[in-house]
Amino acid sequence: MPIDIRKALDLSSSAAAYLIPEFIDGAVRDFASKSPTMYNAVNKRPWATQTYFIRKRLSLPTASWSIDGGPLPSATQGTFGRVSKSMSYLYTRGEVTGPMIAAAGSYFDALGLSIEEHQQAIVEQLSTDIVTADGTANNIQGILNQIETDSVLYTAAGGAGQVVDAGGAYLTLNLIDKAIDAASLASGTGVAGPGATAAVTTRPVMRYINSLLQAQQQFVNTTEISAGFRVMTYDGLPLIVDNHWGDNTKILFFDRGRANLLVHQDFTYEELAKTKDSVDYFIKGYFGFALEGAASELDNFIIPTDI
Repeated sequence: MPIDIRKALDLSSSAAAYLIPEFIDGAVRDFASKSPTMYNAVNKRPWATQTYFIRKRLSLPTASWSIDGGPLPSATQGTFGRVSKSMSYLYTRGEVTGPMIAAAGSYFDALGLSIEEHQQAIVEQLSTDIVTADGTANNIQGILNQIETDSVLYTAAGGAGQVVDAGGAYLTLNLIDKAIDAASLASGTGVAGPGATAAVTTRPVMRYINSLLQAQQQFVNTTEISAGFRVMTYDGLPLIVDNHWGDNTKILFFDRGRANLLVHQDFTYEELAKTKDSVDYFIKGYFGFALEGAASELDNFIIPTDI
């Protein structure tokens, strides 16, 4: 943990009662901003209300050829879709007894260590939910769920999302390329966009992609997508690992610049009222998540079990 965060969590000062709320809030956010997780791989957008409405152009007006002096075509208009996303509320609660704090003495900061653990827990939970949450447990809807269920955002006709089915075959670079192409075409007949600018998968799948590249004598590059957060790339796309995702049959492709983590209230530390000899506290954050722009999913492939 960085030394400035440890100092912020130091409760030994006589002025600590006045400084803790402000300094710990900053420390929690500082820890989150330096953590190499999906939290730092998406765009953060402050949002003041509990609902976020997404308006997506589904189709453009039409244009047609005519002859010299011929009639003008009929008037046409583009079509739009509208989807809303709601805020969800994430909490972690900790408690350290007075005797434990005293017993630790100068050997270690028992309360600071507890807060540090809960910081990591809440950032990791939010990060993995950005990928896989389905909105059924009072949580957000992550990238996977929105690709598979909110296809109105990506295709003109709606229906099935931009899912490339590998049919149970082994993962190949050709399949990855097809999924990247699917993201580029995900606007349907609507507005062309930049396509996918990042991908997320599991660590075993990442290792297998690495082995495929090495087998073809392709150089494996890395890139930095946030401060100190370096990842492998494929054809210029950052490949991000979700350490808590266990499905080795999927790769998700999306536009990082339009994968919006809606921040209704950023990570905040609060102490609860004392009812016994302990420091009882919680860390909270109010967030929504909206996946806009192009996205696709490569699904139903296999990798060797010993990878």
